[in-house]
Amino acid sequence: MKGPRSADFHVEGKPLSWSARDRAEALAQARTRDFELVIIGGGITGAGIAREAALRGISFLLLDKEDFAFGTSSRSSKLAHGGIRYLSQQEFGLVRESTTERNWLRNALPNLVRPLGFYYCAYRNGKDTPFKVHLALRLYDLLSNLFSRFKNVAPRRFFTPAEMAAREPALGTKGLLLAGLYYDTNVDDARLTLETIKEARDLSGGLSVALNYASVARVLLEDGRVQGVDVEDRSSGQHFTVKATCVVNATGIWTDETLARAGKDSKLIRPTKGVHVVVPNARLGNGEAFGLRSIDDGRFFFVLRRGEVSVLGTTDTDYAGNLDEPFCHKEDCDYLMRTVNTVFPQAHLNYDDILSTYAGIRPLVREEGRGESAVSRRHVIQDGGNGLFTIAGGKLTTFRTMAWELLSQCSRKGYLRPLKGREKGRDFSRRPYKAGLSWQAFEVLLKLLELDSLVPPSVLRHLHQQYGQGALGILREIQQSPATGLPLLEGHPYCPAEIHHILAFENAPHLVDVMLRRTEMQMLVSHRLQAQLATRVAALMTDSYGWSEAQKQQELGQYLGYIRRTIFF
Repeated sequence: MKGPRSADFHVEGKPLSWSARDRAEALAQARTRDFELVIIGGGITGAGIAREAALRGISFLLLDKEDFAFGTSSRSSKLAHGGIRYLSQQEFGLVRESTTERNWLRNALPNLVRPLGFYYCAYRNGKDTPFKVHLALRLYDLLSNLFSRFKNVAPRRFFTPAEMAAREPALGTKGLLLAGLYYDTNVDDARLTLETIKEARDLSGGLSVALNYASVARVLLEDGRVQGVDVEDRSSGQHFTVKATCVVNATGIWTDETLARAGKDSKLIRPTKGVHVVVPNARLGNGEAFGLRSIDDGRFFFVLRRGEVSVLGTTDTDYAGNLDEPFCHKEDCDYLMRTVNTVFPQAHLNYDDILSTYAGIRPLVREEGRGESAVSRRHVIQDGGNGLFTIAGGKLTTFRTMAWELLSQCSRKGYLRPLKGREKGRDFSRRPYKAGLSWQAFEVLLKLLELDSLVPPSVLRHLHQQYGQGALGILREIQQSPATGLPLLEGHPYCPAEIHHILAFENAPHLVDVMLRRTEMQMLVSHRLQAQLATRVAALMTDSYGWSEAQKQQELGQYLGYIRRTIFF
């Protein structure tokens, strides 16, 4: 039966119900329905493919062995950006694609994808000269805006050392010749992934299914053709078979492992580790973001302004450890802090300033003879010739075009129905997200629905940023039950109504899902306060899910064990 389409979403803020409490029903749908497409991998690439399919009326089953966005899609620099450093590698096509997709995404999800200014500096005897800075920023804007429907928010600007001293007093200006200001965007990568999956489910009218904690044990082949997949539900231990003639491997850093389950020996992926260190912005003092060159090896990395914190990162080193558990180590942190403390000479950052760390693995496509940072961020699509397609590489920002290209190939090869008319087009899916809501429109709705004075302005900003239209539903609950709007932790915007919304509409079976991927609590709240906050969230989940005391303690133990591993000192 066709499910609800949330036609009143723009007023009520109610997405399609999606709770871990309904897992048995979702498993039954996965076991009994016929799907045109099975997508293995619930990161941003798999989510994008699901959205492309749903927009064209193609039913899908999306599977991930862990939580959605468990891998790289929750551990990036949390930017939708064009990749200005790729200009020096002459990747002009990639930069054009990335910047135009960034501009569209900022318009499609304005609450979540937010403009952020970046300074690109030229220093005496440095690798980046004033001429190079001028050229890079002009070319960056040109590739972004020329013949583009969606434009960047503001043109580049250039500042003298004296002007920078006034604009960014924490910045050391010794040797500074020029600073250029350009714009990219902040984003919560895991939430972008989740909103994309939610949108795909909603657009499918209940005909498609997305399951986390469901692993593909084997890709089924008969007479050399894909027939489906064997699935194991990791929560219940159930095994079942799903029939499909088109299966997509979108498993990122686990691409080669997934291909092995289809009987293919592959060395497609070159995993590299990227580490981020989060400190209070007040300790560093940057007003905008900065692109810096490491004083150790000249590599480009960022200092990102993200509200009340600054995010330092990322590193780029080959990785041979456990793909499920990358962590920040002392040498990673020291590498970043040495440069940051040189560029911001009054900061004197040390380990005591660290709020949190996180690390991710990039699923780069292997290119022999090239260093980690020189490997292209372009994606590749491999057609197995039997109904199994693999998509690997790429960038968070270009997920939509990657997904469109993959779906188009599946259709052209006859594994999915032929695409017709406008749906064949690259820009068919360039439309707003239902969750997307500008701050101006949000303010109008708050007054219209008498929701504007329920919580402090900082909480309103937080709810709007993270949930867009969904924030209206959270505020409805606070209106009906004011206690659910009280802070879970003093000085932070999280409240019980937000957690209730997540548990009802965002399929979060475990505490770690809520703390790491449905919210940014792990990143933004000091590791010293994590036990206090996690205990309160776990209590809400216990009430909602009916956990026993033993299960609640197990969930707390797993999450706090993760936190301990993120802090190396």
